[in-house]
Amino acid sequence: MVAAKDSPEPGSRSESEGRYVFLDYLRTVAAWLVVWDHLANIVPEALGHPFIPAHWVRDNITGPLGVIQDFGWFGVALFFLISGFIISDRAAVESPYKFIVRRVLRIYPMVILAVLLSMALGLPTVRPTLGQVLLNFSLINYLIAPQVVLLGVAWTLIIEVVFYAITALTQFMRRSPHRIALNLVFSALVIWKRGAFGPDFALLATVASYLPVLVMGQIVYWWLEKKRLSWIWGFAYLAAACAVFLYGLRAIQPGFLVVTNSYFISVAYAFLLFVALMHIKLPQWPIVRFLSDTSYSVYLMHGLVGWQLLIVLTQHHLPLTFGIPLSAAASLAAACVTFWLVEKPTQRLARILTRNR
Repeated sequence: MVAAKDSPEPGSRSESEGRYVFLDYLRTVAAWLVVWDHLANIVPEALGHPFIPAHWVRDNITGPLGVIQDFGWFGVALFFLISGFIISDRAAVESPYKFIVRRVLRIYPMVILAVLLSMALGLPTVRPTLGQVLLNFSLINYLIAPQVVLLGVAWTLIIEVVFYAITALTQFMRRSPHRIALNLVFSALVIWKRGAFGPDFALLATVASYLPVLVMGQIVYWWLEKKRLSWIWGFAYLAAACAVFLYGLRAIQPGFLVVTNSYFISVAYAFLLFVALMHIKLPQWPIVRFLSDTSYSVYLMHGLVGWQLLIVLTQHHLPLTFGIPLSAAASLAAACVTFWLVEKPTQRLARILTRNR
């Protein structure tokens, strides 16, 4: 049974421009939690200089709550929920052509720039061939065994791209909330047949195992935002998404299924935060919008600029109390540059190419 009401929840959109304000807050939180994980935890510990405040957070917040990876996976889970929600919103009103062009120009220019910067900094552990570079530009490298990875954080982007591809292929039912079922069936089937078609297909199955998290964001959109699903359908789809996600963990990554190292616990927290903020009237602060707009660039740049700067500063014996903020600030500065020189122009180009389409 599908409910008839089709209006957004109070406070979920900006009245002036139809922007989902709560997503600005969530993008900001997601991006900077990933930065926290990498700059305050992974890098210092790899260099043998643990950051005491980070250990306090681990001992008193993330550890007791069962949140793993020092909020890093929690931030990624938020990104996936956001994508599932907002892509459902865009796909519901865009033609296949418009949807594809805008997604390609949203993702790939920054990926190409980040791969080139990674190579310029000499970060890859192997000397890539031209073919391997092109595969990294396209993100297809994550679906070909053996993987050659030139940009570490881009593993999440191939999951997004596969979700975009499935969405584009199902645009014939773009106004139906039951396209949710197609996504879950695809994920379950690929996971089920993970060993049947060789190592490349096994990598696709690994990607598919994360798709249910994006589907959870899709469910929130059609159920709680657009009111196109009854409570019965909403709970049923949410339970199915959780089941497929747990099935993927058990089949492919059982190490992340146990309670002491659980992906699912962080996803549950991220989902609750997502739904809570969705129903709160949040102020439209310019700083939050700015940090949201630059979140994609921050996500890509912090591992190249901030990570490398922190290594240099630590090797020169600068205390982490100063090194981490400086590295975070450098990441934000780099993100501002790439946002204005790459993201803004390509978004403008996307609007031009899809005008009246």
